[in-house]
Amino acid sequence: MKIERKFTESKDYGDKRNKRDIEYIVIQTIDNKPITHYQVRDDNAIQYIPDEFLSNSVNGARLSTKGVFHGICTKYNSISIGLPSKPSTDEIQTCIKLIMTIKQRYKVKNEKVIRLTDITGEPNPETWYDNDRWHKDIISNLIEL
Repeated sequence: MKIERKFTESKDYGDKRNKRDIEYIVIQTIDNKPITHYQVRDDNAIQYIPDEFLSNSVNGARLSTKGVFHGICTKYNSISIGLPSKPSTDEIQTCIKLIMTIKQRYKVKNEKVIRLTDITGEPNPETWYDNDRWHKDIISNLIEL
């Protein structure tokens, strides 16, 4: 997959980390402008933060019991992908391709591809707050490596 690289200024992301610590891929919306490692727009994947640096986009308090990965998936062991709040079919397909690229690179298992919802409990991304739709649109389209 072709990934455009537009690295943001280093002040916009955190410390350096060991890429071997990456275990999770976190999907979230970017409408509120969090800095994620990658963003999907139309059929483009753009990387803003190098994988070896921390993104602060996975921070947040646990707001409900839906945040079952709170304290387990952190900015230290995750890669974040941002999508618009109402992703198009092209954006969903690009997201799936990007997830598969990252899964292969870091040997991430399907059960560790999660939503920000699964960390904080807030509906983010709202499109996939419903578990059935999340599994239909994303999880069922991933191949286990």
